[in-house]
Amino acid sequence: MSYIFNDPIHGTIELERTLVLIIDTPEFQRLRNIKQTGTCYYVYPGATHNRFEHSIGVAYLAGQFIDRLSTQTDTITPVDKLCVQIAGLIHDLGHGPFSHLFDNSFIEGRFSWSHELQSCLVFDHILEHHEKVRTSLEECGITSTDITFIKELVNAKDFKQNETQRWPFTGRDESKSFLYEIVANERTGIDVDKFDYLLRDCYFFGLNCTFDWRRLINRIKLVDCEGEQRIAIRDKEKDNLFNMFYLRMHLRRIAYQHPTTVAVALMIADVLRLVDTSDLYPECSLSESPNNMEVYLTLTDGILEQISNFRGSTTEEMKQAKALLRRIHTRQLYTLIRETPPSNRTFPDNKTLLKEVLGGEEDLTPHLTVEKLKLNFGKWSKNGDPMEPVIFYDKHGTISTAQMYNQCSMFVPLSWSQNHLLFYCKSEDPTILERTRLKVAEWIEKTDFPVSPRPKDSA
Repeated sequence: MSYIFNDPIHGTIELERTLVLIIDTPEFQRLRNIKQTGTCYYVYPGATHNRFEHSIGVAYLAGQFIDRLSTQTDTITPVDKLCVQIAGLIHDLGHGPFSHLFDNSFIEGRFSWSHELQSCLVFDHILEHHEKVRTSLEECGITSTDITFIKELVNAKDFKQNETQRWPFTGRDESKSFLYEIVANERTGIDVDKFDYLLRDCYFFGLNCTFDWRRLINRIKLVDCEGEQRIAIRDKEKDNLFNMFYLRMHLRRIAYQHPTTVAVALMIADVLRLVDTSDLYPECSLSESPNNMEVYLTLTDGILEQISNFRGSTTEEMKQAKALLRRIHTRQLYTLIRETPPSNRTFPDNKTLLKEVLGGEEDLTPHLTVEKLKLNFGKWSKNGDPMEPVIFYDKHGTISTAQMYNQCSMFVPLSWSQNHLLFYCKSEDPTILERTRLKVAEWIEKTDFPVSPRPKDSA
């Protein structure tokens, strides 16, 4: 039995009953209230889409990917397909309020944690508390080994049994290694999660999507590479593939790392820190909520409304948190005072960096904050070229690897990555604003930021 969904990105899609039973749990329905692109909504008012519909889209695309591969091999079983689709469906269950803001800006550094790991824990919670889901999985032939396989697909880095072994997973053996390249591809970054969020984000940002996922899926091929079954892509799709990686970088630059997106994210992170140990959640602090599943599953973007309307504690921290939320609602955001030129240099931790910038004027420390931003074409290659780890095949079936993009085009970036800093002043006091502006300007002037070389005009 299957169910039909009408999706603005993929049109009419069909999911089988077991997937829908997972969707119809409170744990999954929670994703309706977590924005897909976090604080981008404050820059792009059309970006109202949530993790809920994205996850359904990833499950659908995972099925499309599997169906294409099934035309080339008879080793893919119905259980394999269902496992890969479940992985696509649950891969974002662990996100906290405002998606990556919670793990990158709030939780980061407090303890070893990731939203991928939390997704697996939430999936465990579903299996423990929803008999219909367990029964349906059993009827489909899903075993404990398959559950492990699903978790490996979602969170490969934490489920590798032994890094020194040639094949570190236990959910499936090496003959089905290609199944690990569909939902969250740790090898090349080409996966259906990326397909869906790029398509969906562009649509709701009001931007054009510049790559064709259907062409990519229709031109994949299973090949034997160093004893493993891997997914290769037709060499004619290099430009289409490069467009995908470029679009990812472009959306980071103009949306995910937009100065206003970052300013609002910094303010919300400060709000969460202020209420961390408040009476908002008596059971545990907000930062410890990932270890308390009952509390964590109540956390959504609606936490800001909870704070605004909270009538309990009147501590100074709660008053400051509410004041910050009023500033967000009235667009009195942290002021961007300077952005550094792009470079490939690395920077010390924020505390050390701010101390260096302020140069002894420590009274400005509470009023100045900095955000380190990195733009790249992907983290999957050693030299930054996103094509380097991809396996290609030509019309004769010949396999090629380590193909650099400059081998098929002269239109390549001078650098595949860049770092830069955004400095914000938290205070609305004009005197403090001017003092921080001067200190940052002095630091940038005396800091040697390299200027990227540009080719001379041919004229």
